[in-house]
Amino acid sequence: MSTPKKSLLAIIGLILATTAALAAMGTMGSATTPPLAAPTLAEDAPITASTEVVQDRVLKGGDGRVTVSLNLTANRLPTIGSEPVQAADLVIVLDRSGSMEGQKLNDARQAVIGLLDQLGPDDRLALVTYSNGVQTQSALVPMNEANRRRLTSAVEHVHAGGGTNLGGGLKRGVHVLMHAPGDLRQRKVILISDGLANQGITDPDALGRVASAAVENRFSISTVGVGLEFNEMLMTAIADQGAGHYTFLEDPQVFAQVFESEFQATRHVAAADVKVRIPLEPGVHLVAAGGYPIRHEDGSAIIHPGNLLSGQSKTLYLTFQVPTAVEKEIVMGRVQVHYQRHGQSRTVDAAHPLTVACVPDPAAVMASIKKDSWADQVVQEAFSRLKEAVAADIRDGDQTRAQARIHEYEAKHEAINNAVGSAKVAENLETDVQALRQRVDETFTGAPAAVAQKKKQAAKSLQYDGYQMRRDKK
Repeated sequence: MSTPKKSLLAIIGLILATTAALAAMGTMGSATTPPLAAPTLAEDAPITASTEVVQDRVLKGGDGRVTVSLNLTANRLPTIGSEPVQAADLVIVLDRSGSMEGQKLNDARQAVIGLLDQLGPDDRLALVTYSNGVQTQSALVPMNEANRRRLTSAVEHVHAGGGTNLGGGLKRGVHVLMHAPGDLRQRKVILISDGLANQGITDPDALGRVASAAVENRFSISTVGVGLEFNEMLMTAIADQGAGHYTFLEDPQVFAQVFESEFQATRHVAAADVKVRIPLEPGVHLVAAGGYPIRHEDGSAIIHPGNLLSGQSKTLYLTFQVPTAVEKEIVMGRVQVHYQRHGQSRTVDAAHPLTVACVPDPAAVMASIKKDSWADQVVQEAFSRLKEAVAADIRDGDQTRAQARIHEYEAKHEAINNAVGSAKVAENLETDVQALRQRVDETFTGAPAAVAQKKKQAAKSLQYDGYQMRRDKK
């Protein structure tokens, strides 16, 4: 059966289920909903974790997809001065290829010099640059006045020329932190690029494996894509594998703000090296985790969502797939959150396992949807995933596929919302989806040269918006 026919039948099925569910909607308001899973944690634990199954029934013989919201919240730390500030180790890996010539490299140089002025004597910084080859301009050194002057001079003498050996620069930056002791320090590589990797390692999977060494060695990798010529999917993947943050920097004049943000984050870490582990029951799979890579180890699914900052709350939507051949209650697993605080390993366990019931009645499935949680999931997870997919369509120059994808999203969620009745989802469909549809049409309107430029800009900005929302990067 063709894909369009499958999609149409799926939508019709949703509408039929919706019609059946309308009769059951009276029971939605009065049904008893299990409470959120309360966390079990030590009295002085700086973070809490809670989970909720967005729809606690799945249809027998259905696709078995179940969404769970995972909220991680960090307590607000005491103000700086009332407890020791963790020193920072930063490695700047700067693209100096020919395409960085001019304003981009000049702004990057000024931003690095500005960062040097913010670092304290206990902080350390290394500078790596790359073009065809890789140069270590400075090893990881403390920010005393002599080193500050030497590094400032080194930065001022960085010049552009050559290709883009991004992989070599990344490997060197990782090597610097892996071979420098850093207990009780906040450690980060910041990788900057404005072009496509065309020298050295260029395979995205291989670059991802290089970045994954960061989480194994308790540091992170953040990436900054400058302009419109770099590979945003690669830069996102490196940041995700390295448990860091990706930034799309269309205007290089705000380089300094990126460095400021990355540095200040090291001063406000409440929980470092956060790792979510979910031991899975037989037949249960974790298929998506808010865009983060999923690793499997000893029957458990593992994701690394990065550090939690003081007072920060982050919600991720986890998508499980469960078996639906038999009517029964299914235990999916129990969420465990591991992290570091002042060099000590700590764990927060959800008090109750995640469960879902497999039932034969479509109306019961629809009636089990928790309206507010579902609405939040649609706007943060589903719509952001749509934006990322549309961005890929625009990048490929396929306007028809992008619009078809938008139409399918709209029909599916409108059908469900006829039963659920969420004003938030209705607004998303009436406002955000229509704006996205218009953005696609406008991108493909105009002279070929103008359209080519608009495609680059739209693909990067939509992908970045989706990335930010889906991973709840605040």
